[in-house]
Amino acid sequence: MGNVTGFAAVNTKLRVKKRKFLTDEDFRILLSKNFVGEITRYLKEHPGYKEVLRNFDPSDVHRGDLEIELIKNIVHQIEAILSYFQGDYRQFFLSLLIEYEIEDLKLILRMISRNEDITKIKDSLVHSEKCSHLDYDQLLQSKNVEQFLENLKHTIYYHPLKTITDEDITKRVFHIEMKLETMFYGILIEKANKLSKEDQQLVKESIGANIDLINIQWIYRAMKNYSISPEEILIYCISNGYKLNYLKLKELVYSKNIEAFIEKIKQTQYKFIFPNDQDVFIERRIERYLFNLYGMRRKQNSMNIMECISYIYFLKYEVKDIISIIECIRYNLDKELSKRYLIRKG
Repeated sequence: MGNVTGFAAVNTKLRVKKRKFLTDEDFRILLSKNFVGEITRYLKEHPGYKEVLRNFDPSDVHRGDLEIELIKNIVHQIEAILSYFQGDYRQFFLSLLIEYEIEDLKLILRMISRNEDITKIKDSLVHSEKCSHLDYDQLLQSKNVEQFLENLKHTIYYHPLKTITDEDITKRVFHIEMKLETMFYGILIEKANKLSKEDQQLVKESIGANIDLINIQWIYRAMKNYSISPEEILIYCISNGYKLNYLKLKELVYSKNIEAFIEKIKQTQYKFIFPNDQDVFIERRIERYLFNLYGMRRKQNSMNIMECISYIYFLKYEVKDIISIIECIRYNLDKELSKRYLIRKG
């Protein structure tokens, strides 16, 4: 499936669907809104979201419900792409859905850590109901971490989580989340290795850059915010990055201090992460870099896997920007400041 003929149908379909993405002008208008209901009303009138939000009443919409529906739409779009593929290519795109299963598992774990009733969150879960093999009804009956793990036995999630305890879930949630993220990207690269040589390279360049940036952000946050050893930081770094292999990650992790770490990053192609700016915008700079990278790779490679991958990631970034605007409304942020939180440049 790694040739021009194989991708012709799905890529043509996705180019048509991309015409329904929000434009810069759409985001300018969304930024001018003052209430979540106004955001909902505008999106309902847009071709890309008219059907997605058909059951939403703009006069009575909850911010959380809107965000969940937007994320579920990403899952539905990946499901639609699956129908075009078989074999190794279908397995690769199926692996992209693991990210949303992990989001649900993290939500359940957080609620267990707070002793909250998890039986009431079924409508808040975003996983693919068509493709998931997890028994969520059973998972939502878990009373504690032990039961949760028991309900995950014989799934891909059991091995990375099997050693966690109730104390871990209370004090070391970020360790658990890193284990799941490491597992996700490991599977993604494993599936990519079964694609055509051309598509392998494209995936490793794009997803590999994503891994590099996740590792940089992780090392920075770990050094700054957590009292953990360099050895432990290195354990949670994700393998198969594009430019940062194990030896380079080890060099970064064992930097003398955080200032030395930043200076080393400034000698790489990822120097844009650390200008003289607030920490709060690090994630946005990373996502903006990836947004531009996927756009560039798509233009360079029109009849292969990049059309599908870029479509999924552009949709993800669009939804993240919509959610950022909703968050800015929630905290009543200045409109000009709100623009800085967007992945796309306003």
